[in-house]
Amino acid sequence: MKSSVLFSLCLALLLSVSALAEAPAAEPASVPAEAVGEPVPAPASPASEPFTVDFSNLYPDNPAATPVSVDPIDKPTPTPMPTPNFAYKLYENTSMGISFSIPMTWLLNPNTNQSSTVQFVEPQSEMMDQGGYQTRLTIEQVNMGVPQTVSDARSRLESVLEEMANNFSSFVPGSIASASLGGAKGSYCYYKAEYSDGIKTYLMNGRITIVASGNSLYQMRITAPRDWYSYYENVFRRARSTWKFR
Repeated sequence: MKSSVLFSLCLALLLSVSALAEAPAAEPASVPAEAVGEPVPAPASPASEPFTVDFSNLYPDNPAATPVSVDPIDKPTPTPMPTPNFAYKLYENTSMGISFSIPMTWLLNPNTNQSSTVQFVEPQSEMMDQGGYQTRLTIEQVNMGVPQTVSDARSRLESVLEEMANNFSSFVPGSIASASLGGAKGSYCYYKAEYSDGIKTYLMNGRITIVASGNSLYQMRITAPRDWYSYYENVFRRARSTWKFR
């Protein structure tokens, strides 16, 4: 009798183990889709950011003093601007014999003759007016071959303003006033401009200074989105305050 009961118990145990072995495994708990997707790459550091400016397609102003109120160009903007927080570096150009400070991340346009013209353009990733006009700072030296005067600088400024008017759909210069740059004397002027590429109209404000030094005339010009001009003029002021002739 005992052996019969023991045999029955062993048989029942074997059948239970066999049933468990054939049973399908339980499905694991579902995992949210975002947890199993491709890992998101970390943002690139400034040093490894891709070259995002197509300099061949820059809009006019190629390629781009003491404040004087110019109505209506230099009126205070009604919207408070954020405080600029640019990190600057010193740029030196031995061919032009100058140095000045420029935001570290701004890109040097390779399509200019850097023995006489340099242009720095803000990266697209830093534009305050996304999809608008890319701010640029342009420096130009013209060697006239003979000593230049304040009067020569003013005449050159008037000529450049006429040339710029031909590049824009609308161009309105302000009044010309006296200016200095690195101790050299000359003239400066604010301006407003509009440019249409057939799809969009870009509104810009700018400032241009031309001074006489030795046999050369030096131009410094900034052009920026109109609504953000007061923000970007800090770049112009920093370049002007650190400018040195070598």
